[in-house]
Amino acid sequence: MSGAWDPVAWAALADELDRWAEAGRQATFWWRDDDAGPIEPALARLLALARETGVPLGLAVVPAWLVPETARLLHEHADQVTVLQHGVAHQNHETVAPPGGPKVKPAELGAARPAAAVLAELLRGRLSLGAALAPVAIEILVPPWNRIAPAVRDALPGAGYRGLSVFGPRETRPATPRLVEVNCHVDPIVWRETKRFVGAAPTLDRLRAHLAARRSGVADPVEPTGLLTHHRDMSGDFWTFLETLLARLCAHPAAAFPPVPRLFGARP
Repeated sequence: MSGAWDPVAWAALADELDRWAEAGRQATFWWRDDDAGPIEPALARLLALARETGVPLGLAVVPAWLVPETARLLHEHADQVTVLQHGVAHQNHETVAPPGGPKVKPAELGAARPAAAVLAELLRGRLSLGAALAPVAIEILVPPWNRIAPAVRDALPGAGYRGLSVFGPRETRPATPRLVEVNCHVDPIVWRETKRFVGAAPTLDRLRAHLAARRSGVADPVEPTGLLTHHRDMSGDFWTFLETLLARLCAHPAAAFPPVPRLFGARP
C-alpha cells in the first residue's frame, strides 16, 4: 500500500511518457469526475484544482441532484469545465437477484425497463441540464455505475446524443455508429472496501499500463487515457496525489489534456 505519492511508480510512468516523446507522439489524457450536483466544499475544491492546473475537466452532473448554487458555480468555471449528463437521478432500477441466482449489478440505464422509457427519462434530464447549464453542458452521456443496456446505447444518436463515456478501453470499431465513445481507464477508489484510495503506486502503474497498451497498439492508440475521480469520496491522500499528478503531467512535454468537447468531436 502506498500513500499520496510514489517516486518509483512515477519514474516508470515518466519513462513511458519519454518513449512517446522519443517517437514524436503526444500522450493524450482526459479527466472525468462523477456524481456532481449538490453544492459542497469538495466540488469547490475540485473546480479550483482544475483552474489552478489548467486541466480541462469533464464533470458528470446528475440532473436530479443539480441545485441553483451549483449551476452558478459551474458557470463561473465555464472556461475549465464541460458538463456531461450523468444519467437522470443516479437511481438503480435493476431487479433483485433471486435466492441462489447471480448477483444483479446496479444500473439506472439497464435492461430492467423498456428502452423507450429510459430514453424519454434521459431526454427530460438532458433538457433540464441544458436549461440550467447551457452552454457549459454538452450532449454526452455518462451512465451511472458505467452501465447501459445495448438497446439504450444504440438509440442514443437518434435521441440527440453525440457521445458516451463509460469505463474500460473502447473497441477499435464503435459499437454504435455516430456515437463517439471516450472512456475512463483508471479509477483510484476501491469501492468494495469503504471507498478507500487504492494508493499512488497502483494508480500510476495503471496509467502507465494503458499508455503502453496504446503505444504498442494493444489498446486504441487515439483514445485518451482517462482518469476517473469522484470528488465526494476522496480522502486527503487522494487529493494530495491528484494535485501532484496533474502538476507533473502538465510539466511533461509529451503529455496533453485536449479540451473535453474536442474529444467528442465538438469545437472547444
